[in-house]
Amino acid sequence: MKRTNRRRFLAAFSSSAFAFTAGCQRPVASASERHPVSEPVTSWPTFRGGRYNTGYIGDVSPLDSEPSVEWTFEADDAFWGSPIVADGTVYIGSADSALYALDAETGEERWSFEAGHRIEGTPAHADGVVYVGSYDKHLYALDAETGEERWSRGFGGLIRGSPTIWDGTVYTGVGCHNLACAWYAEEANVSETGWVYALDAETGETEWRYEVGDEVVSTPAVTNNRVYVGTSDEALYALSRSTGEVEWTYETRDMIWSSPAVAYGSVYFTDWNGNVHAADAATGEQEWLADTAGRYISGSVAVGEEAVYVGHTPYNTLDDPTTNHAKVFRFDRESGAENWSFETPALEVGSSPVLTEDVLYVGTHRQSDGDGVGVHAITTDGQEEWFMEIDGRGVGSSPALVDGRLYFGGTDAKVYAVE
Repeated sequence: MKRTNRRRFLAAFSSSAFAFTAGCQRPVASASERHPVSEPVTSWPTFRGGRYNTGYIGDVSPLDSEPSVEWTFEADDAFWGSPIVADGTVYIGSADSALYALDAETGEERWSFEAGHRIEGTPAHADGVVYVGSYDKHLYALDAETGEERWSRGFGGLIRGSPTIWDGTVYTGVGCHNLACAWYAEEANVSETGWVYALDAETGETEWRYEVGDEVVSTPAVTNNRVYVGTSDEALYALSRSTGEVEWTYETRDMIWSSPAVAYGSVYFTDWNGNVHAADAATGEQEWLADTAGRYISGSVAVGEEAVYVGHTPYNTLDDPTTNHAKVFRFDRESGAENWSFETPALEVGSSPVLTEDVLYVGTHRQSDGDGVGVHAITTDGQEEWFMEIDGRGVGSSPALVDGRLYFGGTDAKVYAVE
């Protein structure tokens, strides 16, 4: 069983040990392939906006260059999970163990649901139901209007990732015991195994289950034929959507906590060794690999029509007085060539960007309270439009942009609506 000491083992290797470099692989997809987001997005019902996990909302108007906070909502503990927005309501889970439903216009609480432990994953909304997992080892299906529980399922591990719903089925990863989850997993005496489940959305009954050798924190991307998900056993899996059988796997050299994004016939994802990958969605063949020279990447990519964007966490050690700051990168979608990097004042980017045609919005955070962390608006040519500082440890939450308003959670226990 792989454990958290893999970083010490991997420290002996450089990312350059890979036999591939950005731009040296075959072209990605044919010109006939299209981005799955073809119209401007008007809701944000899942972690990355839709079942393909691209984080892209198309040609919509960006926020003003000097945005203002329209409202905040305060809970009893930090928001590490990300908001979704559907039917005029913002849904977001908190480390205080509650899922909150907030009026998107005013921030007024419509209802809250108390789980048995912290909620760090993002909920998903479909057909009048909100689905969310918790560190109490349960996945809940709640009435979106009232918060009333329709069903719940108990599992053998903590749930830190987010569910994806498509065509009457809930796809979710189960199992978290490394790094951020270690103390809670030991407390709960959970299995070190991880699973991918497909559940009937109406009843919660298992349609199929696939067991992996380690935790599953990644949020699945779902196409008509396959479910793509990363695992901490250092592999990305492509599973049959109907049976859960493995169609192919793509091996990396470290954990995959990021959620894969599927567009243009390719699947894009990151690993804990600071690399960004593109693979053929049908075969798993590597198309390109880009090295950010980071300590790790825990966030997910945003995929636009021309480029892939992601933030990283750099190496910093007590032995080196130099401070390396976290960066946001743009890579050419077809070749993997680095177009630019934007250096933030922060030490970590765990947030995943939301992307328009012109601007991306992404949060930054740190290990302790301090300044220089919050939310950045960065143009797609690498220029900062604005920065909004947030108290506490900053923003690990991934923003959602709906109807000209940006929603995100803060480690200061507040939800923000900005426009």
